[in-house]
Amino acid sequence: MSNKKIRNVSDMPEWFDLDKYRGTASFTAADWAGQLGHRRQIEWMLGRNKPDIKNDAVVMFEEIKRDPTQKLSFPSSPLPSDLVSLSAYVQPLKCGLVHALALDIENHYGLNASGNLGVATGVTVGSYFKDSEAYMGSLMPVMIDLNGSDVDIKNDFARYLEQARTYAGIESKKTHITPREFEKLQNYSMLPYIDLLIWEKISGRKISASVMLDVLFIDRADRDGDEKFITDRIKPFSQKIDYRFIRALESHHL
Repeated sequence: MSNKKIRNVSDMPEWFDLDKYRGTASFTAADWAGQLGHRRQIEWMLGRNKPDIKNDAVVMFEEIKRDPTQKLSFPSSPLPSDLVSLSAYVQPLKCGLVHALALDIENHYGLNASGNLGVATGVTVGSYFKDSEAYMGSLMPVMIDLNGSDVDIKNDFARYLEQARTYAGIESKKTHITPREFEKLQNYSMLPYIDLLIWEKISGRKISASVMLDVLFIDRADRDGDEKFITDRIKPFSQKIDYRFIRALESHHL
């Protein structure tokens, strides 16, 4: 693929049409969280050194190119829907993730002559995440035995949570999404901007800040008239949208 930098709007990829993103105007906080989280997952997949995962990311992005604001749907859970969406931070572990993890863990630690993980058998999945998967470094999978009473389970979990935070080095810190930040998601055209960044990674091409300005904010009176609007305002805000920000959006009520 050509690595020529795009310096003219006429050279923009044919799939991009800002009108396709009009649906973001009615997005709820949960809608934004789902769409942004989906994009961050694709970015993570593209950064993996595994061709099959990268190919899957490209296929996922093809769907975004076709309809960037489409409602996201995922395989159903055996739990009632109200339980699945009960929390942004506590979710059931699904078989697809377990399967992918099993393959990744096997590749990472390797198998011994007997065909098992050997000394790595006792390594927690949380430790594997912390050491090997920055994307999942904040996750600590656990098993809950419901034979215990609610009191005992909650007490055990409270102790485990304290230990897990200490080990992972992630402090208890609540991220608040301000009304102004929520407005910026729309006003700063975050979804099309991030999609163009993903396209850059896939295509190997770059889009100049001036072209970004013209295609995303042609009608904006406060765009400062030059590419600094992109480099000084749009780009820094997009970098702020990490997984803590997205999780806060999931639990956010305006």
